[in-house]
Amino acid sequence: MSLDLTNAQWAGFSIVVLGIVLLLSAVIRRYVPLFSALFIPTTVIAGFVILLLGPQLLGAWTGTAGLIPGEVLAVWATLPGLLINVVFAAVMLGKALPSPRVIWQASAPHVIFGSALSFGQFALGSLAVVLILTPFFGVTDLAGSIIELSFAGGHGTIAGMGPLLTEAGAAELIDLGLGLATISMVTGIVGGSLLVRYAVKNPRISLARTTPLTGNEAHDLNASGVDPTELDAEPANRGMGPVTVAVMCIALAIAVAIAILEGFRFVFGSFGSDIFENFPLFPFTVIGGFLVQLIAIALKQDNLIEKRSVNGISAISLDVLIASAIGTMSLATLGANIPVLIIFTVIAVVWSVFALLYFGPRIHGRDWFEHTIADFGQSQGNVATGFVLAEMVDPQRRTNAANAYGYKQLGYEPFLGGGLISAFSVPLIIAWGSLTFGMVSLALAVGFVTWGMLRRRSLKRVDV
Repeated sequence: MSLDLTNAQWAGFSIVVLGIVLLLSAVIRRYVPLFSALFIPTTVIAGFVILLLGPQLLGAWTGTAGLIPGEVLAVWATLPGLLINVVFAAVMLGKALPSPRVIWQASAPHVIFGSALSFGQFALGSLAVVLILTPFFGVTDLAGSIIELSFAGGHGTIAGMGPLLTEAGAAELIDLGLGLATISMVTGIVGGSLLVRYAVKNPRISLARTTPLTGNEAHDLNASGVDPTELDAEPANRGMGPVTVAVMCIALAIAVAIAILEGFRFVFGSFGSDIFENFPLFPFTVIGGFLVQLIAIALKQDNLIEKRSVNGISAISLDVLIASAIGTMSLATLGANIPVLIIFTVIAVVWSVFALLYFGPRIHGRDWFEHTIADFGQSQGNVATGFVLAEMVDPQRRTNAANAYGYKQLGYEPFLGGGLISAFSVPLIIAWGSLTFGMVSLALAVGFVTWGMLRRRSLKRVDV
């Protein structure tokens, strides 16, 4: 296809083409039952449609450039690294912020267990790189954190880390990470569904969904199913639409994040350190969003920010991010690293399943499966996967698993699963090497597991 367009026109045209691809993917998902049965998102299908119609598959088969112009693919390739900032900036906006004590009481087991999962991914991935993947497959030592970045972090995290990985001479990890992030979306839903099925059939696991409702539960069921952090504020006279307000607040959050990052660069640069020169922006946008929300609450203007509108913008950004990230990843890189993909996937899945079944009941205690399956979903896919699995195992919201899991994101997301610690993992591996990084991560994973188990025992004694 040959069109005479300016750069700005190509950018606009690429959005039009992406909309058509998403529509085509929605039709495919509707008429191919397997995709809906496996909960495969339309955006993932769209990513593979882009690959199929682009130069890497159709173009290679026909000896042409494929059906998607290179200029459009070039625009799409820039979107993930930009939109991840929007997604993370929206995490804290529009949320009711209860007292830290209330949040911690509800979310502590989730934060502890989720942190143990993430540091376990760091540890096992790093040790696998040192002991197996580098000696036998020539994988770069910088791959030590790729499991956590891909499985717990996802496509957006990998896209956000792209400039840092490229600067470090490990650009091939971007495509490897995108491949793992795509796999994780399947292992999260399919593996989680199998675990739910196992729990339902296991008489030793007590589930809310298989226990008859009491009279009080049936009466209070509707009231118990609402996450207080997701409630919209009362309508207010904004002078502008709620979506416009949401865009404004997200933009402010990103601006605050830029200021914070530039401040770090200035301070550390004054001491001769360049650690923040190529550091990604997106972890700081969570902090920016939190500060904007905090200021809005202090000024009694938080009712202007509708969570529904914020979620809508975040959802659009994440959908476009996933479709464009998958659609522009290098199949050649993935094809050359199939054994590495398999090894990393097996490690990630086995660790999450083992942690859920063994450490889950010892950290969460009551209704442990309903709680831990949500953390399993996040460790294998993303926040949404955790909510899907929590809904699957407790559809009537008879436990507080969904609410506690929602509160977890306030203490977990800013640091792990794509947060500051995840972003710092690559600079730390550059400075320490994967072996030292892996041993430190292992110690932290053991520390979080021990803390969670001791905390659960102490609460059990108090209950008695």
